[in-house]
Amino acid sequence: MKDILETLKANRDCSKFYALIHKAEVQKKLTGAKKFTVFVPNNKACDCVDDKKMLQKHSKEIVTYHILPGKIKAIDLVPYKLRKTLHGKEVCLEAVTVQVNAAIILKKDIECSNGYIHIIDQILVPRRVNCVPRTNYYNYEKRVS
Repeated sequence: MKDILETLKANRDCSKFYALIHKAEVQKKLTGAKKFTVFVPNNKACDCVDDKKMLQKHSKEIVTYHILPGKIKAIDLVPYKLRKTLHGKEVCLEAVTVQVNAAIILKKDIECSNGYIHIIDQILVPRRVNCVPRTNYYNYEKRVS
């Protein structure tokens, strides 16, 4: 069985996020023995961000915001459960419509040797990153006092 990075490399519809993983220099984390769940925006979702410079400048923050520690199948998503990402911020998992923040999971439970991949229809952007997304998905981030 392929690991997360090898699986993403073979998926042409996720090539933009795969490239972003390399820009963020996070690829080693996704090839090791540690287990992760990665919410991967498809190429169309990555196109929704107009500011390509922002993607490059904040690539590590954005990529790590899509990664959760542990193997989590879609069936295990709890409605409105907050989970901490590798970035350190929390995302809201919603099992009712199978989504993360407001991004809908298009393809779920792609099993890899070191975790799961769920393909989503939006790129997730942490609130701190200067970006005005075309959707309200960033509003789901838990506010820190």
